[in-house]
Formats: sequence, structure tokens, C-alpha cells
Amino acid sequence: MVNKVFGRKLSAHHLEFRELAENAQMGTVSRGQLFGLVKKLGQAGLIKDTEAKLLSNLLSTTSNESFEKGGVPIVFKGNRRLSYDLRRSESRVSFLLSVLYDKGLIVMRDSGNFKRYPISNKDADIVTACGIDLRILIARYDELTQIADSILEARLEAYEKKEEALKCFKGLVRQIKSSYALIEVTPLMTMVFSRVQKIIDIIGRPAKASVEKLHKAIRLFELILKRFFKHKTAKTRYKCCENKIHKEYNTSNIICNCNKKEPSNFYENNQNTETTENYAKIAYENIQKGKDEEKIPSKAYPWPQIKPEMLAKALHNTAIFADYEIQTECDLIPSMYPLSRMMKISESAVEKAKKYMGIKKNCSRYWSYL
Repeated sequence: MVNKVFGRKLSAHHLEFRELAENAQMGTVSRGQLFGLVKKLGQAGLIKDTEAKLLSNLLSTTSNESFEKGGVPIVFKGNRRLSYDLRRSESRVSFLLSVLYDKGLIVMRDSGNFKRYPISNKDADIVTACGIDLRILIARYDELTQIADSILEARLEAYEKKEEALKCFKGLVRQIKSSYALIEVTPLMTMVFSRVQKIIDIIGRPAKASVEKLHKAIRLFELILKRFFKHKTAKTRYKCCENKIHKEYNTSNIICNCNKKEPSNFYENNQNTETTENYAKIAYENIQKGKDEEKIPSKAYPWPQIKPEMLAKALHNTAIFADYEIQTECDLIPSMYPLSRMMKISESAVEKAKKYMGIKKNCSRYWSYL
């Protein structure tokens, strides 16, 4: 036959918590601070959401004066009333109170028949009380705050490390793919790129991968870039950010009718910046190739002529969308900026295209691509 023990369990740490509650200095912590502590405990994962909701309900039952000097914050609500407030069953509320009692967040002062009520003297002062004592929160406020802050700080630090590794991983993947597209394809480089793709497949979704896996992949990618692509791997992502938004660098002085020294000087002046070192070199090479293919218009060169096929297609597309009658290429100019916004082309790109091709050819090309 099993001997059942009735009543609430009472161990050494329960007695210690009861003594702490009795020796708590009232008036040092307000009720608002305790609400913040309960929220912080829930964020740190020290208590569950239902436990935090029950503890907040117990705090809201008491008054502000009970937490001042001479006050006694004791709750006399029964389990039936608490179950109605939480929309849980009475047995569930009893279990949640036992959990909070074991964690040292409340002190249960039950009577012999497990009822909760105050016992007052002739002057209406509470002499003894049978209920839920919340003075333990005041006594352990500094301890619980320190524990919750340490957990939240460690979690935030882990999150920042994960975000940094994730951005570095994505930057290295972009750099490897762009480098592979620019170099000459050989069997060795094809094999190296297939290995890189295999690593990406092993990682899977980078946001779901662990930090250790991301760091291993980053080390491998840096080694591949250094040995095979001959790139400096320290420049893996934009460092110049404002409110976590990358700044775009406009190199308008490159796209002009300039001599050969200007792009090289631009590259020399910006080779120490972390964001534009590799991109300036690629832009310089593209400009040198573009000079042989097509001259940038200036006073010495006329604007390029519009092909009849492009003009016919542009006029046909414009007649479909425009509200006014289209007869010549000059009628395309008023619709240039609305069309560029519809095609998600920036205004700076439109201005550069106007300088490069002319207004009429720029409008014709927009409408012919529609």
C-alpha cells in the first residue's frame, strides 16, 4: 500500500524562499518594475507564456500601496477565480502555481483546508494571511534581473554572430559566382566551381544552418578565392552602411568623354576603400573595351540615329498605353520618366542614358523593350 502525502510539498529551498520573503525590504521595488521583470523572464525563457500571464495576473490583483513600506502584497484569489481570468481549468492553474512555487517566484501560505483569506485584528490590520505571497519577487529582484539580462545578452550576441556569418557567407558566394563568370573556363575551374556548389548544397538554406557550418564554409570559400580566383577575401560585403542600408556608389566621372588617365586615377584613389576595389577595376576594363566599340557622344560626334524598326515598335507600344495621339518620336518624350518608374529604372540611370544615347533614342528603346 502506497502512503500518499497530502498537502503542499515543503523542502529546504522552499523554506529558504519563505525566509527571504519575510525579510524583504518593502518600498525598494515598485509594482511596475515587477511587471517589467515578469516580461523579461518570459523573454529569457525562464518561465513559459502561461506562467508569465498568471504571474502578471497576480501582480495586477494587488495594489500599488501594498508594495510600499508597511505593505504586504498577498493575493487571496482562489483557483476558480484565477482559472476564469486565465481561461484555463482549475487543475491547470493549480499546476502553474506549483511550478512558480518550485521556481521561487511565489510563496504559498495555505491554510489547513487550502483556503486563502486574511486574518485581521481589531484595527483592521492583517496579522496573518493565507494566500499567495509576492514579496519573494522583491527580495529576488536583483538576482532575477541579472540572470535574465545575462541570458538575453548571450542570445543577442549569438544572433549577431549568426547574422555576421550569414552576410559573409552570402557575400563570398556572390563573389565566387561573379569571379567564375569573368574568368576563362577551364576544366580545373569547372571542378572548383562544382565543389563550391556542393558546399552550398550541403549548407542548404543559410538562415537555418548553424554558425559552425557557416564558419567552415566561409573558410573554404576564402581559401578558394585566394588560391584559384586570386582575390582578396577581406572585402566580402559592404562595410559602409547607414541604418543597415547599403550605400550605392555612383561613378559618374567614369562615364564621360575623358582621357585614359582619369579612370586609372579614379581607381588609384579608391583602391584603399573596402567596397569599390574590385568593382572599380572591372568598370575600368569595361570602359576600355567600350571605347573601341562605341564612342561616347560629345560635340565632335553626332547622336546615334534611331533604327526604323525600333521606332515602329516603340510607336506601336506607346499607342497602346498612352492617352494621347502618337505621330513622331518627339511624342515619346513626355512618357519617358513614367515609363522608367514603371520599369523600375532609377532616375540616375535615365540621366546617364540621355547623355549617352540622346533623349529620342532613349525613349524609343524604353518603349521597344516594353
